[in-house]
Amino acid sequence: MPRNNLVNQVILILIDDLRAAHLFDLINKGKTPNIAQIAKNGISSQNCITSFPSVTFPCYSNVIIGSYSGYFPKEGSGTPMYHWVGRSYPLMEEKKFPIIRNYGKGNHLLKLNKDIGPNCQTIFEQAGEGNFLSSLNLINRGSVLIPPVEYTSSSIFKGVEKSFIDPQSLFPEKDVPKVAVAYIPKTDDLMHNKGFDHPEYIKEIINCDRYIGSLIKTLKNTGYYDSTAIAIISDHGNYKSEKMYDIAPFFKECGFTQYLPKKGTGDFDCHMGGLSFFNFPGENWYHHPTLEQLKKFAPEGVSSNGLNVFDTLWKIPGVKAMYYRDNNNTPDKGIIYLEHKEVETGKKFTDIIEYEGHGKNQKTKYVPDDKDFYKYSKNEESARLIDGKSHSIDEWLKVTNQIDFPIVVDQVPRYFKNPRSCDIITSTLGEYGFGYDHGKTVASHPYTHDIGIKKSMTVPFIIGGSPNVPSLELPYCKTTDMVPTLLYLLGEKPHYSVVGKSVIG
Repeated sequence: MPRNNLVNQVILILIDDLRAAHLFDLINKGKTPNIAQIAKNGISSQNCITSFPSVTFPCYSNVIIGSYSGYFPKEGSGTPMYHWVGRSYPLMEEKKFPIIRNYGKGNHLLKLNKDIGPNCQTIFEQAGEGNFLSSLNLINRGSVLIPPVEYTSSSIFKGVEKSFIDPQSLFPEKDVPKVAVAYIPKTDDLMHNKGFDHPEYIKEIINCDRYIGSLIKTLKNTGYYDSTAIAIISDHGNYKSEKMYDIAPFFKECGFTQYLPKKGTGDFDCHMGGLSFFNFPGENWYHHPTLEQLKKFAPEGVSSNGLNVFDTLWKIPGVKAMYYRDNNNTPDKGIIYLEHKEVETGKKFTDIIEYEGHGKNQKTKYVPDDKDFYKYSKNEESARLIDGKSHSIDEWLKVTNQIDFPIVVDQVPRYFKNPRSCDIITSTLGEYGFGYDHGKTVASHPYTHDIGIKKSMTVPFIIGGSPNVPSLELPYCKTTDMVPTLLYLLGEKPHYSVVGKSVIG
């Protein structure tokens, strides 16, 4: 039965690790004509801002739910990072000690739909009645998941095509999917191992355009094209580190011992790229340490009265900034400290991010020190919000979308409110990459993504296909705007947890 909406179906294509500037450069060169046509006749933005930290999880999951990390026992997503320590909210899977979740290993990816928690919903769960399809889409709660015949981009797109050619083979109701999501991971693998400027990476994006052309042909042949919106987005952008550094000997010299969940031994855990995420035990591994405990920390490998973790981490090459939470923070109110150093003198400065409220109602205040790490005070637009008042995510988006660290003032508290967040984040600005993962250096490639600079935070936002999709060129938007926009086209209302807003209507 036809649905009384602007469109009856939506297809969301998430191409992993695609910077907006790179895709629109290919569009301008005529290399991706099918994507170009969708963008020209529909909604497009070359300046869509993703989540921070700009890594696959949470950026990818945030696109599919339209929300962000938060105090997930009550609101928001429970997935703050690609890697996290479970702590005690709740006791993880009845294990004796808190687990380390690493979505790059074993069956951890199978836990994603549970990990995001009950206080946010996937697009499938928000879209009312109908059939819902995931073609290798990992955030698939509420949909039928079909793995590709082969783990290729071509096979993933063919899975979507099949659902419109032969829906009865997938759904008892025999109707085509109301929402279909296709996830394309190969571009991420090529970007890391080859680079965003490598011919194989560029060719894969061009191939995706060709597969989208085949999908459009199938929709037209089956009579569904005019009633179907096609959306294209990515989870994050990318950048190239200037040099790689093996940090493992440094931690050994400090006496730090890798935490092992099966044994409950060890005194630290970290994952390091351009951003580094450090976890330390408080009273034990079920508790985050206080600032005082971090200043008098006693590693298992050192027989001393303890060391100051903050001073120790400042010795890591290339570190420009350090984030950590105040002891008295609650899910509804608190302070995040942003410590940074003047390169010439080594003098430390501390900016403050204050937050209040949660979800779509969260507001944040930025109180910079004399040196203002984000340099917001030097930009005419962003300087207006350094006014001693708290502001919403959309207010920050409006004034920071064109500069480095867009909406990061809003994003950092959302990360640190999550009980699964780390204790300290350190940041380079791309001068160094570390490739360090839970006790050892595992990567040597300089191509990566994570830090808050604009080229790692900006992705394409495109919705077109059906002639009922309006023609709009947006100067900016955010990735969490995708789900509410697609729901608007379908005539459905978003879940209360959604922070994004429809860009139409």
